Amino acid sequence: MAFTKTILLTITLVLASHAAYKYFRRKPKRRLKINDVIMFSNKNSEFKSSKYLKQSLTESVERLFNYLSSSCHSLDICMYVLTNSEITNIIIKQHLRGVKIRVILDADMAFSSGSTVKRLEKHGIHVRWMKATEIMHNKYCIIDGAATEDCIPFVMTGSLNWTNQALYRNWENVLVTSQKHIVYLYKVEFEKMWEQFKPIVKIGR
Repeated sequence: MAFTKTILLTITLVLASHAAYKYFRRKPKRRLKINDVIMFSNKNSEFKSSKYLKQSLTESVERLFNYLSSSCHSLDICMYVLTNSEITNIIIKQHLRGVKIRVILDADMAFSSGSTVKRLEKHGIHVRWMKATEIMHNKYCIIDGAATEDCIPFVMTGSLNWTNQALYRNWENVLVTSQKHIVYLYKVEFEKMWEQFKPIVKIGR
């Protein structure tokens, strides 16, 4: 009888340990503070195997994709033009795993040649613009704007549009920072713009 109880207790402990291991393995790793700069240059565009995506990438693009893929809860994007399919795939993948995504685009560029806005809307991702003579020329995103126990909010900003030309041919820069005051200022501006801008009206509707 005692032997049977020991066996049952052992099995219970093994199952509990396995369940705990699976839970904590899925839990996002706590992010450290971030202060980083990514430089893009057509003279430094050697392609290498990527540990994040199947295709080969430059080191700069891989670092950008890694940051972009690390969102735990939310991803707010304010981008002049978005045509790169790899970034669009990352955004959609984040959306499908439950990350809240909001996108602001320039009205004139939203349906420019190669724009992926229709793919975003097809997946139910909220996209807004403002039809005006002025250009919405921002190029930044806020990852996990609300601080949690798991993830520290951070901003990526700079000269980089999310296009093939910018990623692989131009000289560009991206600043990545989790400094609280800087993240706060970007959050305030994004929320203000989100209220001012309107959902995109699809062509032909």
